[in-house]
Parts: sequence; C-alpha cells; structure tokens
Amino acid sequence: MSTRRIKLRKSVRLAKIENQNNRQVTFSKCRNGVFKKANELAVMTGAEVGIIVCPQGSKPYSFGHPNVNETINKYVGKERPPSPSGIDDNKLKKMNKNVESQQEWFKGPIEKMNYTKASMLNGGLEDLLLKVKNYGAEHGYSYENGKWKAE
Repeated sequence: MSTRRIKLRKSVRLAKIENQNNRQVTFSKCRNGVFKKANELAVMTGAEVGIIVCPQGSKPYSFGHPNVNETINKYVGKERPPSPSGIDDNKLKKMNKNVESQQEWFKGPIEKMNYTKASMLNGGLEDLLLKVKNYGAEHGYSYENGKWKAE
C-alpha cells in the first residue's frame, strides 16, 4: 500500500504581513486570483465588471470587462446608463404621471362614477376574480358559494 500525501488548504491568519517581499508576493497572487474570478463572473453571466486595486505606495491595478474605464464611467460618470427598455428617466416619469392622472377616477366614490367608468371597473374586477379563481385552481383550491375549499 502506498502512502500518498494529500495537500490540504491551510487556514491563513488575517494580519498584516510585516516582510515587504512576502507582502508583495501575497498581494500579486491574491490580485491575480481576484481578477481571474472577476473574469469568470463576467464571461459566465455577461455582467460588466470593474475592479481597481491600490496597493500601499504603488501604482493602482485595474481589471474591467469589457473595459474598466467604460464600466466606471457608465456608473460613476455624469452620464447614466440607458434603461434596458431604451426609455430615458424623464420620459418614464412623464408616462407614469399620465397613467396616474388617467386612473384618478378609480380613487373617487362609486356613486360619482358615470356609466362608462363603472362598467370599466366592473370588467376589471371580473377579470381579476377570474385570474384569482384560475390561480386557486392551479394550486388545488376551488371557489364555491363565495368560499375557497381545498380539493
């Protein structure tokens, strides 16, 4: 039977490394490991990644996918990234105000609604009830005589 040594990971005590050469070697290894993981994250998920590492008394190191400057300017710079739908923030706010103003009638008392608005409300409530009943049926419930029953 051969004896085989298994290399285990050692737990590292977190403290400042006093020896300058050892500190530089450790920094380089850790920096490369972090950059490698960031690259894997960007490639596997399609995420935009930007990392800047500034060691004490040395020049900063950066990693970015696709480009660190573009990524940083996109989120920190003056220009905001476009929304995924292609609509800018101001246009979206105007659209929200438009929708809210069209739905103001919904907040008032039913007695003051005209026939058109009342029929719209009735249709919407019937659609909602149908959706709730379908959802309940999909999850093992039935709606009979105004009450829910487990099937």
